[in-house]
Amino acid sequence: MGEVKRSDDCLRSRPVRFHGERQDVSAPGWLRLSELVAEAAADGREEFAPLEELTGEQRRQVVTLPAGIGALTRVRHLRLYGSDLVRIPPEIGGMRSLEEFTPYTSYRLHWFPYELARLPLLRRSTVSTRALYGNPKTRLPFPVLAEPGAAGPGALGLGALDPAVWGAESVGACSVCDGPVAGVAGLRQAWISLRTSGADVLPLLVNACSSGCLDALPSPAAGCLPGPHRGRGVGGLLEAAELELSADRFRLYVQDAGAAVDAARVDALAPDRRSLVVGTSTGGDVAVTVQVFAAGPPADHDAFDRVLEATVEVPSGRVAVLDDPEGLPVADCFDLPPGPVRVRVSYPGGAPERVRVRLWPAGEGGAAGVRVVKGLGWRVV
Repeated sequence: MGEVKRSDDCLRSRPVRFHGERQDVSAPGWLRLSELVAEAAADGREEFAPLEELTGEQRRQVVTLPAGIGALTRVRHLRLYGSDLVRIPPEIGGMRSLEEFTPYTSYRLHWFPYELARLPLLRRSTVSTRALYGNPKTRLPFPVLAEPGAAGPGALGLGALDPAVWGAESVGACSVCDGPVAGVAGLRQAWISLRTSGADVLPLLVNACSSGCLDALPSPAAGCLPGPHRGRGVGGLLEAAELELSADRFRLYVQDAGAAVDAARVDALAPDRRSLVVGTSTGGDVAVTVQVFAAGPPADHDAFDRVLEATVEVPSGRVAVLDDPEGLPVADCFDLPPGPVRVRVSYPGGAPERVRVRLWPAGEGGAAGVRVVKGLGWRVV
């Protein structure tokens, strides 16, 4: 929903990092916002749009919200339209009556606290999803989180954290059980992508007190990494996406994002060094699961009718999966190390048609050409 229109240095950097801005609690905008939060807590209002009562300059002085928002237990709609916020504090979990959350066009909000998923009445949200980590269109990677049990940089205590490292200036309690966290060394951080309300899948940061609390997290949304992760994937799986493509010529394409595909090629799986033409049995919509691995994934061929593999040269470091070569500028792309990439195409059979595409670095001396792993092969030229 919406485009990322503001310049954001954290998204241009690789690897992606948290925003490191600290809140200036002496700024006029912060002081006025704190007054508005206190007023809302006192009068029990059901709708709260505090930024609309600040000047433009005051809004730019606010990079987070006061922890006091947790006292707004009667607010049903929180409006933060067009803010300069870079994070939402976990105390939002105290807003137990919240039904609607509107941070739309807050383009510097790339993630949310897990506490948002625990709000029992939240039903609607309006978020600029193209600014989010893990978005299926923009492919924004997640920041890599600190190792569990390691003090790490910026670790002066849970009340004085470096937000560029931890995503927060303080952590007061476990995101899952509300229990205490045994200092920075006891902090277990993880990412999980959940459908918190409406149609949006949001990337959520969990600050857990134990591995047990991480194990208790719900299952992620379909098409996302299959469990909590620290920004480096799960079990070698670095990224996952569910695409809906239209194979109107009975073919799909897997290619280097910098290559041009010869649309006249009609082979079911035709290698062109930098591109593959993947055949389909239907000329209509195809559900495509794309998974990116750090290394060759284990074989699970028994679950599929047909399996083929090939190698594609990807000097750009980006692999596009698309249904029309002319659509390359807006195609779904996946990051891998520049060089040869192994592609495994698996067909489970049945209707409607589905295709799974797995990608991983082939490495020097990796397998070349097309190999029919299972099922009927196709002529390859």
